[in-house]
Amino acid sequence: MKFLTVNFNLIYISIWICLCFLNNRANAQNMLGYSDFHGNFYVYDTDRSVHLEHQKIQSVQFKQNSIAYMNSSGELKYYSNHQVTDLEISNPRFYLNTDHYLYYSFGYNFSLYDGKKKETLGFIQNNPYAFSDSIAAMHDYANYFFVYWKDKFVELEQHPVKYIRAGKNIVAYVDDQSFFKIFYQNEKLTIDNNPPYTVQCASSTVSYIDNYRYFKIFWSGKVYEMYNASEIYCSNDETVFRMDYNTFCDAQIVVAEDNLTPLFKTGDDIVAFIDDEERFNIFYKGISNEYYSSVPKQYDVIDNMIWWVDDNNFFHVFYDGEDYLIESYTPKKIRADKNTIVYTDNYGKLKAFFMGESLEVTSSIILDFELNNELIMYNVIPNKYEFYKLK
Repeated sequence: MKFLTVNFNLIYISIWICLCFLNNRANAQNMLGYSDFHGNFYVYDTDRSVHLEHQKIQSVQFKQNSIAYMNSSGELKYYSNHQVTDLEISNPRFYLNTDHYLYYSFGYNFSLYDGKKKETLGFIQNNPYAFSDSIAAMHDYANYFFVYWKDKFVELEQHPVKYIRAGKNIVAYVDDQSFFKIFYQNEKLTIDNNPPYTVQCASSTVSYIDNYRYFKIFWSGKVYEMYNASEIYCSNDETVFRMDYNTFCDAQIVVAEDNLTPLFKTGDDIVAFIDDEERFNIFYKGISNEYYSSVPKQYDVIDNMIWWVDDNNFFHVFYDGEDYLIESYTPKKIRADKNTIVYTDNYGKLKAFFMGESLEVTSSIILDFELNNELIMYNVIPNKYEFYKLK
């Protein structure tokens, strides 16, 4: 591990953080961004600060190897490989930076930038769309439905579809005839002749409840049937309602009307779910096992990891096929990213679980912390930030 310390003696600091790593971790580039009280925007890239803007930026998004931001004039810019690219786009309707593509809308078009070239995807209409790390699902001006995958357009339907969900390398959708289909590894698969109640997607994984209320998981080209749910409740920010036949939940499916614990959550090759007997189960790469005999107090799925809290307030992490009992208490604050979970202990000190190992990050009480990939940022005193690189 390597420590870096940066001290900014400023009246006000707004900080955003990002760790960007390449496939070869030895050559990983670590980046973060911050604005000083004058509004100057800097990127901390490869152990040095790079001044990008003289005025306060409007917004910023950090991902694996890039930073996308809107400057004070609303111009969309992209920082990668130690240089800024002006995309010549002003005041986009939206932008979304991912590990592979930067998506944005300008005028009546949806487009992407891959770090080298721009590509127009489709037209802004009332039809649904979905963007993810390496795949985009859109309609064109003639209402044809297609995906953009591995730098190629693949036509899937000649009529507008009803619902779309996208994972990192997969798209699930309901077509105009209400057939449920999945596009995976350059193949279009018809999964069911009826629409599901709800769908979640991640890498190579789709979780859904079918029209007969069976909870199923599509993983790596195969469908696994888990159990039948007698009732299904959908919860949004305002209400909880029982789902009727042929409806779709755009929000969160929960355990019961009086228990808003999510019924399932989907990650990369992994799904955590509560079964019909309210037991906590984990599906991992084609195998499902019960891990707790009741509904956990809390749980979450992030990328390839699950953390959960049992009735005794014990803190667990599921990683790479194994369940680890990490602490005999519930951490006050938890952050998770690929292969990494960081949390504060009962004394306010910072700890991490990284690729199967527990680590003590600080011996001092911290004020706050953030995590992005394998980089942790924390501060022990105001305006002094330290960075801990996990390797």
